[in-house]
Amino acid sequence: MTLAKKIVIFNADTAKPYLEKHWGDFSDMAIEMLESSRGETPLVEYVTYQVCLNEFPVIDDLKSPDVIGIYITGSVQDSFSNSVKWIVKLREMMSIILQDENFPPVAGVCFGHQIVAASLGYKVDRNAAGLEIGVVPVHLTPEAIELGIFQDDRNVTRTIFLSEVHGDVVYEVPEGFTNLGFTEKCSVQGLYKKNRVLTVQGHPEFSTDVDLLIMHHNMEAGLVSFEKYTEIEERSRRSKNQGPLVAKGLWKLFNGII
Repeated sequence: MTLAKKIVIFNADTAKPYLEKHWGDFSDMAIEMLESSRGETPLVEYVTYQVCLNEFPVIDDLKSPDVIGIYITGSVQDSFSNSVKWIVKLREMMSIILQDENFPPVAGVCFGHQIVAASLGYKVDRNAAGLEIGVVPVHLTPEAIELGIFQDDRNVTRTIFLSEVHGDVVYEVPEGFTNLGFTEKCSVQGLYKKNRVLTVQGHPEFSTDVDLLIMHHNMEAGLVSFEKYTEIEERSRRSKNQGPLVAKGLWKLFNGII
């Protein structure tokens, strides 16, 4: 069966051996997240390009009316790198896509969030506040609340809890974009432009178990102390991971609602 509509995924990292067996790579997690939150949206085809291996589409093919969205995954790489060739190429491609309304809307998580800002020439760099990891409370800006992107139609949502694993941050909100949220360690937690872009610094595709496994891996690598890991694990287990709520927001973008 040929499906009418497509979502193109730019996978920006290779599979992690300690995650792959149960969860696959970041594109697999993205598809699982989107499918579990698709609701009444008709079935779509997911087309993945391994951009981290220098696999890119022909850019004009993305203008096809069959493509309803582009999704950029997370990555351990730096979105602002000038030495990694595929990242430079991705920024060049995204700069064109983001400035031409004939292309489909763009969603991005973590690295994908950062690459949007970097592609438009805005500052992305190491976070002076250090790593942000675990399930973290993200405080929505008044603008985000008014837009209703992450509202559940019952009570006004002012804070959402998302998995976070990042050491880089977006420092500047691009002109014409809205900052959706902030945390103790990161002042730009999401970017939005009507009918064009929705990004989050967090990982809505990560379950709490995935987040904690990555954090445990970082602890074993000496990036996080055992004491810090224990503290963050306890906090994360107590918090409701609201990745599915963000996923519904991504569908609003792809369906032309926001």
